[in-house]
Amino acid sequence: MAATASPASQPVRVVLRVRPFLPSEAISAAGPCVGLLGSHPGGEVTVQLKDQYTSRNECYRLDAFFGQESRVSEIFDQEVCTVIPAIFDGINATVFAYGATGSGKTYTMQGTEDLPGLIPLAVSTVLALCTGTWCSVEISYYEVYMEKCYDLLEPKAREIMALDDKDGNLQLKGLAWVPVRSLEEFHEIYSIGVQRRKVAHTGLNDVSSRSHAVLSIRVSTDVVKGKLNLIDLAGNEDNRRTCNEGIRLQESAKINQSLFALSNVISALNKKEPRIPYRESKLTRILQDSLGGNSRAVMIACLNPVEYQEAVHTVSLAARSRHVVNHMSSASKQETPKDKVNMEVKLRAWLESKGKTKSIQRMGGLLSPNASKTPLSMSHRKQSASVRVSGRGKAMDQDGGKIKKVLFDSACRIPAENLHRVGTQDEVNTTKKVVLPSLTPCKEDKTVSSLRKALSPISSNMAPQNQQSADDSNCVFSLEPKTPMGSCNIVGKVAGVTPLDKFNAMGSSLKESLIQQYLDFLNVANKEELQKLKVCSLLLIIIWLI
Repeated sequence: MAATASPASQPVRVVLRVRPFLPSEAISAAGPCVGLLGSHPGGEVTVQLKDQYTSRNECYRLDAFFGQESRVSEIFDQEVCTVIPAIFDGINATVFAYGATGSGKTYTMQGTEDLPGLIPLAVSTVLALCTGTWCSVEISYYEVYMEKCYDLLEPKAREIMALDDKDGNLQLKGLAWVPVRSLEEFHEIYSIGVQRRKVAHTGLNDVSSRSHAVLSIRVSTDVVKGKLNLIDLAGNEDNRRTCNEGIRLQESAKINQSLFALSNVISALNKKEPRIPYRESKLTRILQDSLGGNSRAVMIACLNPVEYQEAVHTVSLAARSRHVVNHMSSASKQETPKDKVNMEVKLRAWLESKGKTKSIQRMGGLLSPNASKTPLSMSHRKQSASVRVSGRGKAMDQDGGKIKKVLFDSACRIPAENLHRVGTQDEVNTTKKVVLPSLTPCKEDKTVSSLRKALSPISSNMAPQNQQSADDSNCVFSLEPKTPMGSCNIVGKVAGVTPLDKFNAMGSSLKESLIQQYLDFLNVANKEELQKLKVCSLLLIIIWLI
């Protein structure tokens, strides 16, 4: 049961099978359109396709050739049996039959009771290898019909979803896996799925498969899991010959579309294009591991011996598939590398190579132990620990460095813990600095509900009562709100205040007055009134910028 070591990469192996003549074809056939021309060292063969009615002929090189006299069991012994032991080591494998409609694909995969096909032979071999071991065998059977996947082992047709796992591998969500312990159990389960598969009569085939069918055999050991996929593809159809109509025509279009997507994937892989169009079809998504992926693959090209044009199309695609290389990997869990990469050192080295000294300094601050313990929000709170409440200026952080411009400076600082009580007069920390008079209105709205306002009013310039100078008799500056046109005139004399200072104070108070009125309006306005504020908002922004 132990498998020999497999190479890290291996191309898709392509073999050709020519089915025998049917009774209706044997009478009129002048001979098969395909034949073996010669063999080469290493097991390769050259196949010649020749038109029976013209002088056209073409030659292709493949891996193996099985003529009309060959049996399916010979294909299994030479091609399929060799990939089965590797699945016990966690290396996945795929065997799929490709060809035109009526070329013998379903017969090759299913066979008959007397002459079993590749699927029964593969299951029998897997079960025999598991005898006397702790290995378990499970099977799933599903079809791709009209670009949708359906589980054939479920009593009711249920669509299953093709998704990618965290490692990028295809997983079919909702697919049932049934344990199998004997060949009899397998035949009982498999026969039910075969009956549920979509088949129909066409002009070229009495029992034509209308979907791609996939049987998966999963082997689980104590260490790894391996899987063998056996795929019976629906054949491409020429609707001029099949005379399909209605639903048969729709099925044929979907089948041809998926096989055309398969051809595009093979062409892209051969040209080593950066993007492989696996997602153009559900079929190519299923075959992604088998074509350029991490699975061993065997392609069996089935030919109708009397259809030259169909044979050319099939063999040309098969010959191109030989150049597709798969990279096998065991399904066993890889060990996590013990060496940890210091990304900080690598990033710093890269920045130094680019001469980004400022970025290095910023990175040093962000990656310092103190910075790692202090979130960004906390650092923002530190910068906002003290608030200024008068004139324009630049705020200084606790270390004395400039941080940013703020709208209002204050002659006094209010501790952060007292911010929520800034409206009370006795909690304002006073200083000796002279404050210019404020004319900002700050009337309380008695009609405001107990609910919190959507917009908080801008705090006006305030000065405590004990800071009033002796010459304030004509114009008293207090915490009482005043309007720009109030009884107190700004021309009142203040010692040491120039006319320019008076003008700036008036302009600042006017701005605050307009802003305060604007915010009060926003708090109580209805929807219609708010929609009419476009011009007013623009005017307010202009005043603010001035």
